[in-house]
Amino acid sequence: MSSLFRPFRVFFTLLPFIVSFLRDWQGWVFFGAPRRLTPELHRRRARRLTATLASLGPAFIKGAQVLATREDIIPRTYTEELKTLQDRVPPFPVSGVFRTIRESLGRPVKDVFEEFDREPIAAASLGQVHSAVYKGRRVAVKVLRPGVERLVEIDLSVITAIVRIFNFFIDSHVVRSFQTIISEYTRVIRIEMDFRNEEKHADRFRRNFADNPRVVIPNCHSELTTRRTVAFDFVEGCRVDDPAALAERGIATKELVDALIEIYVTMTIVHGFIHADPHPGNLLVDERKRVVILDYGMVLDFPDRLRLELLRACLAVVRNDIDTIVDCFYQLGMVDPDINRSLVRDAAETLLQIQLREDFTPRMVQQIADDILDTFHKFPLRMPQQLVYLFRASALIEGLGMKYEPHFSAVREATPVIKRLIRQVSLEPEKQMHKRVRDWGESALATALQLRRIVERMEREEQHVRIHQGDIAELKTTVWSAVRRLIVGLTSVGWFLTGVLLTTEFHSVWPMILFTPPSMIVLLLCVAVPLRRRSRMW
Repeated sequence: MSSLFRPFRVFFTLLPFIVSFLRDWQGWVFFGAPRRLTPELHRRRARRLTATLASLGPAFIKGAQVLATREDIIPRTYTEELKTLQDRVPPFPVSGVFRTIRESLGRPVKDVFEEFDREPIAAASLGQVHSAVYKGRRVAVKVLRPGVERLVEIDLSVITAIVRIFNFFIDSHVVRSFQTIISEYTRVIRIEMDFRNEEKHADRFRRNFADNPRVVIPNCHSELTTRRTVAFDFVEGCRVDDPAALAERGIATKELVDALIEIYVTMTIVHGFIHADPHPGNLLVDERKRVVILDYGMVLDFPDRLRLELLRACLAVVRNDIDTIVDCFYQLGMVDPDINRSLVRDAAETLLQIQLREDFTPRMVQQIADDILDTFHKFPLRMPQQLVYLFRASALIEGLGMKYEPHFSAVREATPVIKRLIRQVSLEPEKQMHKRVRDWGESALATALQLRRIVERMEREEQHVRIHQGDIAELKTTVWSAVRRLIVGLTSVGWFLTGVLLTTEFHSVWPMILFTPPSMIVLLLCVAVPLRRRSRMW
């Protein structure tokens, strides 16, 4: 019965926020500008939204963690609050743990483990972890929350319905970006709820880093792995965001950040397979100063084409090649093809310059980045599904670096790593010279054909010049607002004339008394309320 009413509870819990955000975008139905809130009011609403999402359970908690990295579509005021949202869910009773283990393994807990700690060492939104002893070895046993699969499916359907509501009222690239995020998020969370995938992912990470003594992937016990249970060797370590514990172990923070950069750059451009849930609780440092990676449910597998394009972008950053960086933005699908190239180039050049300089303070860097993102919000930028979690990983490293080093620059620190790793991948210059020559030839041929088509269309007077969407959006919004105001105004005049006609017909003043006041009020509102400007939520 609770699952029957769950969609209604979720929807009505979020309804005040839905209405509030729609008012930010649309104003009122027929007239009026979008509502403008002060930064403090946005901050308060962000806090309330974060607390509400935390109370709604697993799907919303994990979804909020993903959205917290999307400053390209969500203002920093909201992402900063969402970043504070971790798996704030209480542990479920140990009786549920014992029941799940018995159902999954076919034996009671006491027949499987020599010891089993009834108190969890970690409780997350999808499952919780208990320490146990198995065949004389200390292990960490992860158990799926009872009923969480059904709950997540219900919540995903509600989230999809909410986005459809926004899409019905608002035609915006922001809403379309949300649809892309939800599509990818739905796929990933379903994979994460099957713990058998954790074993497969861990095995792949272990093979990838077999020759790297700085990385530890704990061994998995296959005989304890089912859809709802999984067990790994227990590894002691301190969190990467705990400076006191790191100092106690004699670990230099600069060395740690450099190691994390190398690990994730290697995952991205060498392996094409990255750990997509890199919050500090999943990254430890053991007593031998090795990085221990935990929790392998969320991973990202890059196809070769995307991996090589990312490598090309990294090479362009290393060489300070702005034009190639911009080309990669378009090739990766990060930028809508209709977006003005000069705008993208100016933004990329500015961001690269401040990343490579050492005299910028974090506040100065943030102000410049905010100004650029504020400009970009006007245009239909988008984030490919495969890159959503990559940016989540980069956000962790950037945050750690800024925490330990005030003038930290991820680009500057990653540059020597990229140069060192470049010969491990298939785009090694001396091995791929023939391919590069072929690509240049194909590109030159394609350019010549495009020029020929343009000339032919010009000769036939078929060549058209389009005004960019960002340039006409303000005009379109204002004209539509004026049309709606005209419709409402004509309606109010119609009411007044109806009152006049009825008064004349029935020789009574009551029709005038009934029809005139509301028509005058609506007419005055049409005159007094300013025209809507370009719809911007923030």
